[in-house]
Amino acid sequence: MLKKDHKSNGNRLQTLLQGVISCLPVVIFLLTGTPAQAQLNSNIAGVNLAANLTTSLTVTASPGLVNFPLIRSGITNGSATITINTSWTLSPSVGSVKTYAYFTSAAAALTDGAGDNIPSTSVSESVDGGAFGAFTGVSPYAAASSVTVSTIRILGNNKSGTQSDTLNMRINTTGLNLPAANYTGVLTIQAQAL
Repeated sequence: MLKKDHKSNGNRLQTLLQGVISCLPVVIFLLTGTPAQAQLNSNIAGVNLAANLTTSLTVTASPGLVNFPLIRSGITNGSATITINTSWTLSPSVGSVKTYAYFTSAAAALTDGAGDNIPSTSVSESVDGGAFGAFTGVSPYAAASSVTVSTIRILGNNKSGTQSDTLNMRINTTGLNLPAANYTGVLTIQAQAL
């Protein structure tokens, strides 16, 4: 009987050992905790960016036509007020923006094409409701038939901006002795940044 008990105890021991061995990975896992994970970073990829804002200076004027129902000797007002819009985007070195209105010929601001002319001294303007003055000034574009519409000083806060002005016009035919005809001319408006 002793032999039988010894054999049965050996089986039990073997079963117990097998149970302990099968639980051993779980016990080791519980005792050691979760394995530490190493941090892994990739290489650095860079993308160069480039942006360019070009300088610009533009002028628009409307309407495109102003009529003058001339009288033989006297002053006639233009049919419409001209609106002039100047806009700019400038570099830091610019100190001012000036807008000019001028005729390319002081002797013939308007002409009938047959030698009869209305000089720029007989055409006057009122900028932004101010007093009327003849087109006799100097500009970078015309020597004796210009007016300065606006002068904007450029500071750090207005390197980009807009300016809106109005221009009323009149023609004085006194002393011109003009024959009946259609007289045409072009008022040129241009801005300069310095």
